[in-house]
Amino acid sequence: MAYIGRPLQVSNLAVMSAVGDGSDTTPIATLDYATTTNGIAVYLDGVRQLAGTDFNVTNQTTLTFTTAPANGVGIDVYFLGLELSLPTPADNTVSTAKIVDNAVTLAKMAGGTDGQIITYDASGDPVAVGPGTDGQVLTSTGAGSPPAFEDAGGGAWNIIGTNAFSSTTSVTITGLDSTYDTYALVGSDIKTATDDSNLGIRLGDSSGIDSGVADYAYHVGVGNSGSSSYVGSVDADTDYMFRNLSMGNATGEGAGFMLYLHRPGDGSIFPVISGTHVTVKADGTVAGGAVAGQRLSVITVDRVNLYERSSANMSGRFTIYGIAHA
Repeated sequence: MAYIGRPLQVSNLAVMSAVGDGSDTTPIATLDYATTTNGIAVYLDGVRQLAGTDFNVTNQTTLTFTTAPANGVGIDVYFLGLELSLPTPADNTVSTAKIVDNAVTLAKMAGGTDGQIITYDASGDPVAVGPGTDGQVLTSTGAGSPPAFEDAGGGAWNIIGTNAFSSTTSVTITGLDSTYDTYALVGSDIKTATDDSNLGIRLGDSSGIDSGVADYAYHVGVGNSGSSSYVGSVDADTDYMFRNLSMGNATGEGAGFMLYLHRPGDGSIFPVISGTHVTVKADGTVAGGAVAGQRLSVITVDRVNLYERSSANMSGRFTIYGIAHA
């Protein structure tokens, strides 16, 4: 039997079409998909045919009509319940709205170089920022430009070198040059193995530390918590340009200083220092005061040496900073 109606109004169904000739009961030689009699819906000019009565499917792909469709009649065969593959979307056709929020994982993102980060350029397009080098920091390069890794400014004071030392008589820090006009020389928590010890500061160039008996001059002021009097230690012709007096080695005793070298490595004046020092002495009193010293000739300073005057072992930290002038 048949009834008058419209073809199926559904999407994603596979369909085959043909035209009857009035004599052929198998106008579609082979079905596109393996199926059964009840697995298809067949229409002749929009009139649905009754499965098992008006048509049958044999061998899964042979459709046979009980009566050959009349000449010119349109034949439509709809496959029901097939598992179909949806077409692949064309390039640049999937919109953001079609992607579920939080659905894009790191595994689905394009690979990059180790250490890179993603930012945006002036056009709003994502760009990769290179990883930079060890010690650099991420900085802004201004509106409209992506950030970049650059050398850290480090503020006004930039460390040239530091040495936490123990059981040594001498410590030298190199790396001074014409980059800075002023350097800070910092000694902290310095102790010695011998009572009544004295520290010294000397300068040097690429040839080594200058330690000639007439290389330096100094004036070191000393005020003492055990006395209201002032002592000035001076020398106009010696082998060092700073000394503290009678540093103790008992618990709590030791020394520190903050000195400034007022000259770039390639300066034209004699290398000069100024600053202050403090010492807990062997008698338990604290002493300290102002320091002024100089190297008695012009040299290309690239190193500073801290040493114990009597070659006693010492411990502590010695650090040099370059103080930026711009």
